Amino acid sequence: MRSIKLMAAAAIVSLLAAMPLSYSSAEKKADMDYDGNGIVDGFDLVLARQTASDSDIKRLSDFLLQRQPEDEYTLIWSDEFDGNAVDTDKWSFDTGNWKLDEDGNFITTGWGNNEQEYYTRENASVEDGVLTIAARKERIASEEQGTFDYTSAKLTTHKKFSVCGGRIEVRARCDSGKSLWPAIWMLPEDSVYGGWAASGEIDIMEGWGSTPEKICGTIHFGDVWPNNTYLTGDYNFPAGDSTENWHTYAVEWDSGELRWYVDDQLFSTQTDWYSVNRKYPAPFDQNFYLILNLAVGGHFDGIDGIYAEPATFADGEKHFDIDYVRVYEKNGSDFAPTPQDSISMGSYIEGADAGLTNKDGCSVFDIKSVGSLEYAVMGLIRSREVHAGETHRLSFDVSSTVSRDMIVTVEDSTYNRYLSETVGISPEQKHYSFEVPFESDMTVDIKFQLGNIGDAAAVGSHQVTIANIKWE
Repeated sequence: MRSIKLMAAAAIVSLLAAMPLSYSSAEKKADMDYDGNGIVDGFDLVLARQTASDSDIKRLSDFLLQRQPEDEYTLIWSDEFDGNAVDTDKWSFDTGNWKLDEDGNFITTGWGNNEQEYYTRENASVEDGVLTIAARKERIASEEQGTFDYTSAKLTTHKKFSVCGGRIEVRARCDSGKSLWPAIWMLPEDSVYGGWAASGEIDIMEGWGSTPEKICGTIHFGDVWPNNTYLTGDYNFPAGDSTENWHTYAVEWDSGELRWYVDDQLFSTQTDWYSVNRKYPAPFDQNFYLILNLAVGGHFDGIDGIYAEPATFADGEKHFDIDYVRVYEKNGSDFAPTPQDSISMGSYIEGADAGLTNKDGCSVFDIKSVGSLEYAVMGLIRSREVHAGETHRLSFDVSSTVSRDMIVTVEDSTYNRYLSETVGISPEQKHYSFEVPFESDMTVDIKFQLGNIGDAAAVGSHQVTIANIKWE
């Protein structure tokens, strides 16, 4: 019997020898290097078939026979999970159940999806070359957020790694069960086209715990919620297969095209998207960061689109296991983030009747009523990182259909002002530029206040256009 196994392994070795494969040190799996030569190849498979378990042999075979994209792509970032803990130089944790803005202000519960889990750092672990995200039925109490019956984990590379284009590849498996929602996805590093989903979202893989025989790949785009839209495609596994087994999920991302794969089988291609008032291929022409999480409940697979299924956890915690994450740059490609002529803004409206539209090169406020507060209508550029000893320059062009005043501030999270200027605006476009020095490290928000300032309440409906906004 062993001679038959060796003959089969020799045949695979011959096949692999003919393939243009290479394995960088970042791709190497030490526990699969059976001959100890620093390279994982077909000869290790020969030795594995003599000594290893069936599951280890399958893992090595899957690794060797998966498509290796080195001819077309170059590896630029990866995590092989070869340590004994999550590498916090590469990953951060989102925690809790609330979705917050970049300043930590409350937006909504359930991460905007009615999710029932409370994310913790403790629900993520690394062992034997695999990252495990564990979803558990357990009570956890937060003084600020309340009490929850489920925990899980969510890892992101936000502010640590992001990419525009290339191939993003993840080898993973997940337990099944109603209300489980494993996801491998991406969000924009900087929402230059506005809030979700005007700046886009790329879902490499999302799975339904109740139907593990299929997954989907999706993009979200268009305009700020609720005026956003999406395109999606499903992949159905062959009979007897599912997300419970190891598979390689990937997206290949070019300017003007996104392609989704399972085990290198193409199952979806998208080319037709937009971001309102922006030039194609926005929003998928900027840097996006990576996210790995296992949600519980919520609109994707929750009971009534909300609740978790307790029976799913009758035999214990459920796992979303990730063997590796690899990001490749396409060789010879000049695809890079599209430079922005003007920083896009978010808006804050309180007791006023107004709206904000971001366009290429400018942001336009349509104001019908300014409200009663100076900040009742406000444009926001959030969470700009500054450091001690730096001096930054804020510059912009502004015009208004009526003459009025605008207050421009730069503030930290406790509303200390490092710039506070009242400027006059009129139908004639004016240019303003201000230098802002800093004596300590912090993050600051830039605010354009267009509420009840001076006699603004008497001017009636008007539009204000702020163009060529730069923070340098």
